[in-house]
Amino acid sequence: MMSKRVFLRPLDLTDLQRIYQWHNDAQLYSTLTGPYHPVGMQAIEQWLTDRVQYSEKEINFAICLTESSEHIGNMYLREIDYVSRNALLGAFIGNQEHRGKGYASEALLQVAEYAFYVLGLNRLYMYVLADNAGAVKHLQKCGFLVEGTMREHSFKNGKFKDVLIFGMCESDYKEHNNTI
Repeated sequence: MMSKRVFLRPLDLTDLQRIYQWHNDAQLYSTLTGPYHPVGMQAIEQWLTDRVQYSEKEINFAICLTESSEHIGNMYLREIDYVSRNALLGAFIGNQEHRGKGYASEALLQVAEYAFYVLGLNRLYMYVLADNAGAVKHLQKCGFLVEGTMREHSFKNGKFKDVLIFGMCESDYKEHNNTI
C-alpha cells in the first residue's frame, strides 16, 4: 500500500516510544474526540501489545514517510463488521511538524482502498470534533460526507463540543476517485 509520500505498515512493538509520547500529548488529544489521560509506559506497552495481535475486529497501521520510513502517525480500522461490511476509522498525525501537509489524506485513501477492495467492506465512518477544521477539510477532500452531528458529545477543555459523523461508502470512493 504505497503512495508517493506515505505508506502504511502494521504497528509494531518497536513503535512503543513514539506511541508513548503521542498518548501523552495533551495538545494532540485536544483535536481528537477521546479524552486525554496521561498514561504510563507500562500501560502503553500493554495497549500496543494488544494492538499488534491479529484480530478480526481491528487493524492498526503506522503512517510512515516514504522518503525516510519515519513513523509520523497512526490509522486504525476498528469495530470491523463483516456482516454489515463497515468499520470505524481512526487517524492522527502524531508529529506536529507533519500535520497540515496532506499526509493523513494520502494514508486515508490507502486505507479506504484496502478496506473496500481487500476486506470487502462497503462503508467506513469516523467521528471528528466539529471544530477540528483540519480534519473536516481532510475528510471532505477525500470524499467523506457528513452524515450527522452528535451535539455536545465530547467534553474538552471545560466545554462540551459537537462531534461530526463522517462516512464513505464504496460507491462514494469510486465516484470521488474515478475508479472502477
